Amino acid sequence: MASFASKLHGESYYSSIYEKIREYVTRVETNIEFTPVLTSEDEARETALKYKDMYPILVALTGGTSALMQKFAQVANYESLIIFGHGEHNSLPSAISARSKLDINGAWTWLFHCKNIDSINCFIEIQRMLRIARSVSSILNSKILLINPNEEKPEQADDFESKFNATVEVISMDKVASKLESARKDLVDHFLTKFDEVNFKIHKDGLINVARFYAVVKSIIEEGEYDAVAVNCFPYLMKYKLTPCLALALLNSEGLIAACEGDLLSLVLMMISKSLTGVSGWIANATAFEGEKAYFSHCTIALNMVNNPMVVSHFESGQPFSITGTLTNNVYTITSLSPDYSILVSGLGRVITSGLLYGSMCRTQAILDLGLQAEKIPVIAVSNHHVLIPGDVREDLKAVATLLGLEYLEYNDVVESTA
Repeated sequence: MASFASKLHGESYYSSIYEKIREYVTRVETNIEFTPVLTSEDEARETALKYKDMYPILVALTGGTSALMQKFAQVANYESLIIFGHGEHNSLPSAISARSKLDINGAWTWLFHCKNIDSINCFIEIQRMLRIARSVSSILNSKILLINPNEEKPEQADDFESKFNATVEVISMDKVASKLESARKDLVDHFLTKFDEVNFKIHKDGLINVARFYAVVKSIIEEGEYDAVAVNCFPYLMKYKLTPCLALALLNSEGLIAACEGDLLSLVLMMISKSLTGVSGWIANATAFEGEKAYFSHCTIALNMVNNPMVVSHFESGQPFSITGTLTNNVYTITSLSPDYSILVSGLGRVITSGLLYGSMCRTQAILDLGLQAEKIPVIAVSNHHVLIPGDVREDLKAVATLLGLEYLEYNDVVESTA
């Protein structure tokens, strides 16, 4: 976090604002690095070079700092950055000026602000700002593990790397399978203990191999320091006659983001969900639409996103295992990302009912009232998979999308435009 001030406003004043903001930030995050207060172009230039590899939050402590902030961003070559201003000593005017000029120069910016630095509203705004920053920085420069039928990197992975300056490393499913017999016993036992608490509606034959899959994947994630994993699960299911669904359900409930079907698009949204809400979000098929109702379904969901989880057979294959349960929340933001990583669409839905409702859909199912002509969504949807994020996080998503260089749309607006 880089703070800027003009000496015209007095050191005692801007130092007090600096300390107040620092106090607010450290209440929420303990791993934020703070620059000294920067008051000259030379200081801005030297400090920018030191912090050019970190995600930037620029704070206008006072007015007269627009040029300093622009210089700092220019020297560090930031493509995405957050700016903060407040309602005293022309702080916000400088923040607005910096934001507008950086926008013109092609940077992706978002401005947070409050009127009174001593107010609870200011602390809440800073909390939100840090949540957004955490979400964006979790995607940019991330390191992703992709478990695929072979070790050839798919085009989707190349696009992911290019868009987010990230790294996607591929490991073959056979290589993962070759490690099952040597899986860590403590992790295998942990998996089995967790699912001892879950109601099984089918036999448990083969569960030990799912436990080993969980243990191997978790070990690879930890040893390779990966930020998330995507598993191309259908080829694995076809070859080994077991699904990874339960392994992904437990990984996600433990904060290790894991997407099925090798879906890096949904993985992005799940990583955002984890940063914004503390849970992974639920990746689901857009199964059917009727009136204002949307039907979503999938064969896996994080254990901490359902009540009364039950283990049943996988829908399409009839193989073990998949999971079903009732959703824990009443309101969800539904999100989807276009295949070229250019558009993020969201909407708000209220749960009508959920659980194992139909035999003709994937096993965890939910019917949501979207409050709009949902039947139009199949025509305008940018992807099939949607990630359901607990609560109404649309405003946060708009900021995250902007800072990631994505166009942000809402289903309300898109549906109305097709009327």
